Amino acid sequence: ALWQLAHLTQNAAIFNQYLDLNASFSQATHLQHQLVHHQLIKLGIFFDISCAQSAEVLQMANTQSLFTDHYHWLVLDRNFDFQQLQSSFANAQLLINSELTYVQPKANFSDFILYDLYNKARHLGTPLNITADRQIDCSERGCQVKRYLSDLHLRLRLQNRRYLTGITLRVNAAITSLPADAPEQQIKAFLSSHDDIYRDSYARLGYQTHQVLKDLLDCNYSFIFRDRWTDSELTGGLIGDLINGTVDLTTTAFLYTIGRTKYFKPLTWHSSFRSVCMFRNPRSAGAELRVTEFLEPFSWTVWLMFSALLLFTGFLLWLTFLLERRLQRQAAMETSLLTSCLLSFGAACIQGAWLLPRSTGGRMVFYAIMLTCFLMYNYYTSIVVSTLLGAPPKSSIRTIQQLADSNLEVAVEPTIYTKVYVETSEFADIRSLYRKKILNKDPKRIWLPSEQGVLMVRNNPGFVFIAESASAYVFVRKHYLPHEICELNEILLRDETSANTIIMKTSSFAELFKLCQLRLLETGVHFKHFRYWVRNKLHCYQSNVTVVVGLESAGPLFLLLLAAYVVCLFVLGLELLWHKRQLRQ
Repeated sequence: ALWQLAHLTQNAAIFNQYLDLNASFSQATHLQHQLVHHQLIKLGIFFDISCAQSAEVLQMANTQSLFTDHYHWLVLDRNFDFQQLQSSFANAQLLINSELTYVQPKANFSDFILYDLYNKARHLGTPLNITADRQIDCSERGCQVKRYLSDLHLRLRLQNRRYLTGITLRVNAAITSLPADAPEQQIKAFLSSHDDIYRDSYARLGYQTHQVLKDLLDCNYSFIFRDRWTDSELTGGLIGDLINGTVDLTTTAFLYTIGRTKYFKPLTWHSSFRSVCMFRNPRSAGAELRVTEFLEPFSWTVWLMFSALLLFTGFLLWLTFLLERRLQRQAAMETSLLTSCLLSFGAACIQGAWLLPRSTGGRMVFYAIMLTCFLMYNYYTSIVVSTLLGAPPKSSIRTIQQLADSNLEVAVEPTIYTKVYVETSEFADIRSLYRKKILNKDPKRIWLPSEQGVLMVRNNPGFVFIAESASAYVFVRKHYLPHEICELNEILLRDETSANTIIMKTSSFAELFKLCQLRLLETGVHFKHFRYWVRNKLHCYQSNVTVVVGLESAGPLFLLLLAAYVVCLFVLGLELLWHKRQLRQ
C-alpha cells in the first residue's frame, strides 16, 4: 500500500517525504517541525497506525491540535479492528472540521474501505462519529470507486456535518437595559421583544438573528449575559469570554480592530456603526435673510448699471414729454425730470405708470424699459424665493476639534461603547472634546438619555448631543417636524464603520458559522432584522415643507421701509422749509 501511494504521488507531481516510525522516535523533533511549523495552506499526512511508534504520533497530534482543516489525515490500519479504531480515536481531539480518512484494506491490498471520522463538539461531550464512505479498487494506474457505502459523496464535507442536533452551544450576549444578573427568562423576553427599539438595539438585533441561526444548525443555546462588550480591546465582557474559551459564539458584533486580528477572524458583516454629534441649526425659525441678502441676487456692478439705466430712461422720458408738449402745441401736463425718473422707477417695481408718452417713439422707450424691468424683477424674485425655500444654511462647525473649541453645550448618550470611547480614546480631537466639554462638568447635564438629549437639541438651537444613530434617530423621527430634520447638523464622532461577527481563529465552528450567516445575508433574513433595529439615515423631505416667513425673516424688509420713511420725511421737511423761504421772498 505504501508503494502504491508513493507511485501515485510521483505520477501526480506531489512532493512527499517519509519517516520510519518503526525506528527510534528520535526523529520526533523533525516530525514535529514538519507538521506544526509548516507554512502550507493544507498538508496531507499518510499515517500507518500499525507502526510501533503510532501511539506517540497520535499523542503529539492531540497535544498540538493537528486534527484541523489544515491537515488531511489518511490513516491506514493493516490489522483492522473496529474496537481498536474506536479506542484509538475516542479521546482524540477530533473536531467538526477534521479531515481524517481511515482506511481498511482487504486481504489482497487492492480493495480498500474508507471511513470518515470526526467529532462535532468533543469539548461539549459529543461522541465520535464513524461513517463508512466508499469502497475503492486500486492498481498501478490509479484508484477507482467500486461502490458507495453512504451518501457522503453527494455533499461537501461540511454540508454533511452542518446539523448540530442535540448539541448545546455556549453563547454570550450583552444587556445594558437590564441588570446582567436579572432572571434569565426576563432577559430573554426583553431581547426577543420588538418594542422600544432604541434600547439595546445592537444586542437585540444580534440575539434575534442568532435565533434563526440556531434553527439552521438545529441546536440549542446556553446563555451567559454580560453588562458590557469589553473592558479594553481584548479583555473583559463578551470578548473576554471568547478569548478564555468560556463560550463558543457571541451574538453581538464587534469592530474588527488591528489589535484583535491576532486572535479573531471576522465571519460576516453584521451592521453599520455610526456615532454622531447632532445639533440643530441656531437659525431655526425658518430661512432668515440679512439686510445685505436682499441685494445679493445681483452684484454691485449690476445694481449700478440698472440704476444708471433707470436714470437714463427717466431722462429720455422727460425729453419725450418736453418735445411732445412743444411740437403738438396742445395743453398737456408739464412733467419735470423728477417726475420722469419716478415713472422709470415705478416701471422697475412693476407698478406701471399713470402717465404715458403719446408719440410712438416715446412709447417704444417705455416698452423697452418695462420689458427690461420685467426680466430683472422675475430673476430677482426667483433668487429670493429659492433662498427662502432652499435648504437651510449649515453650521460652519464641521470637525470634532472645531466643536471642542466652540461655545456650544455638549451632552452624551450614556451607552457603554460611546462612553468608553469618549473617555478613553487616544485621538487628540476626542481628548480635547472630553477635557473642554465633559470633564469636570455636572454629570446630570452631560449624560442624558437618548430621548431627553434629542428633545434638548430640538428645543435649544446650538445644543450638541453625542449619540449612536440607531438609538437617537428613533426619537428624531418621533419628535421632529420635516423642516427641523433638514436643519440638523451632524459631525461624525468617529469614522462610520461596519461591525462584524467574529470568532476565535482556533474555533472549529468558524467555517460552519460563516456559511450559515452568509445564508442569512443572501436570503435577506438578516437585512430584514437590520432595517428594523438600526435606523442610520434621516430623510429630509424639503419639498413637503411649508415655509412660514416670520418676523425674524421679514424684519430686514420692515427696517428698510422704516429707513425709507425717515428719508421721505426728511425730504418733506426740506421741501416745507424751501416753500416757506420762497413765500418770504
